[in-house]
Amino acid sequence: MSRCVLFWLVSLSVVASLQAQTSTPGSTGNVPIFQSKVLVVLVDVVVTSGKGEAIPGLHQEDFQVMEDGKPQIISSFEEHKGAPPTQVDLPSMPPNVYTNYPRIKTSDSVNVLLLDSLNTQPKDQVYVHAQVVKYLNHVRPGTRLAIFTLGSRLRMLKGVTADSSGLLAAIDPKKGGANPQFSRLLPTAFQKDTDKQLIDVMIMNRAGPEAIDALRQYQAEESSSLIASRALITLQALQQLALYLSPIPGRKNVIWVSGSFPINIFPEANRPHHYQGDIQQTADMLTAGQVAVYPIAAEGLRGDSLYDPGLFDPPSLEEEGAERAAHNIAMEKLAQDTGGRAFYNSNGLADAVTHAINDGSRYYTLTYTPSDRKMDRKYRRIQVKLLTGKYNLAYRRGYYAEDAKAPEAATQRQPADSLSTLMGFGLPDFSQIIYKVRVLAKDPRTATDTALAGGNTDLQGPLTRYGVDFAISIDDLKLDETPDGMRHGSMHIMLIAYDREGKPLNLVSQKREILLHPKEYVALKEAGLQVHQEIDVPKGDFYLRTGIYDLNSHHSGTLGVPLIGTSGLSQ
Repeated sequence: MSRCVLFWLVSLSVVASLQAQTSTPGSTGNVPIFQSKVLVVLVDVVVTSGKGEAIPGLHQEDFQVMEDGKPQIISSFEEHKGAPPTQVDLPSMPPNVYTNYPRIKTSDSVNVLLLDSLNTQPKDQVYVHAQVVKYLNHVRPGTRLAIFTLGSRLRMLKGVTADSSGLLAAIDPKKGGANPQFSRLLPTAFQKDTDKQLIDVMIMNRAGPEAIDALRQYQAEESSSLIASRALITLQALQQLALYLSPIPGRKNVIWVSGSFPINIFPEANRPHHYQGDIQQTADMLTAGQVAVYPIAAEGLRGDSLYDPGLFDPPSLEEEGAERAAHNIAMEKLAQDTGGRAFYNSNGLADAVTHAINDGSRYYTLTYTPSDRKMDRKYRRIQVKLLTGKYNLAYRRGYYAEDAKAPEAATQRQPADSLSTLMGFGLPDFSQIIYKVRVLAKDPRTATDTALAGGNTDLQGPLTRYGVDFAISIDDLKLDETPDGMRHGSMHIMLIAYDREGKPLNLVSQKREILLHPKEYVALKEAGLQVHQEIDVPKGDFYLRTGIYDLNSHHSGTLGVPLIGTSGLSQ
């Protein structure tokens, strides 16, 4: 094993010489604001044959990149081959001891299954659920996947994991998973039919033309208002999803299963002015996060409403054909703009999810520095070509050149302490800094006890205090050595307790100075640097996120631990 085996075999017994400096806990409710400073443009390119098969073995000289019609110089090139995951055998951990050492070496792409009830009819949601279960029962081992639902808000059912059994449990309706939801913002076919019937009745009763026109205008305005509301909620959900995915390196594939797609991200779309800013911000965040969208039609193989016995006056074949064409164009546009692929008019939704994940795991990453250095907030169009061979290319088609003040100064600044962005509920574990942690329930407490452990002084009800003991790989920390042999460093330690819905309940945040004598340093290379923290959590089923950030190297390590019931941890 590349990192000291003895580190995993010794007990938590050696205590390091630490001088603690407690920092004021930051608010977990603050949302980072993305600011695009375009100095280097990154483009992921998926290359497939006419049959949809990935084309491997291409080289940098096979590609040509244009921006607004002008050739660009490719500065870096990497092929991602979608290699199968490999299992890493670790020594068994003692009870209640966990490690963030990666047990599975996974592919360099992450997938998100977004199940949309806001824009999907309930009957189609039932079909989607059955197809998702079918897919998860045969998912490729090691596939990194998260599941979100979109209703009146974005909700995470399961964070990024390679455990398919956990994903199946997350979508179980009996456990509060992906239940079919009725969206008040999405008219049903029956509601549309009723509106049409109302106009027909007024015409039959010889109502005045002004009254009929007024009703038609009201119906059109009501329909437009509902679409705008759904579009805004959808944009905000995509922004939240991009924020969640941004700390994860590599390509992220959002597989969006929906009955309709009320938004377009980039230019050429007719868009209401009142949420233009949300559209551009969404585009910026998806671009910065390396997010590609794979829209999948929720209704599968569509039938004609003409034969629907529940409708009095179904739309004509021409009307329905025009609606379908517009729906498919919106899907193709969304996929093209973000570098994904659209799937529709198919009765194999599970197969579509499989194809989308396979498609997004094999790609080429190109970077270039734009020849046009002006940050003028205008949209820049990207065109990628292959100089040899006739293949299909999927890649994002542009970006907004945001105003970046003093870019030279920005590149010279030290990276900010980014630990808080890696501590979100459901994020995967990060392993730049390897550690193990023992978490034990110590004693019951009440909310009226003094000196509560953690920054939330408003905790209610009986509490359990947990002792959290870290053993951190000393080789992963950057420690400066002085002439007397002393090792100096500093790190940020964070604990966040979440409830089952992902709401933060309590926070511990400390910055500690590290001062090690030569003999201590040698001993800790085998045992790990020891740190003890405590946090109070209400009784029940919760989730503890732990994290370490080295302020010298700007590297991080995180690990999530489930807290089950009043007895402590899951075994």
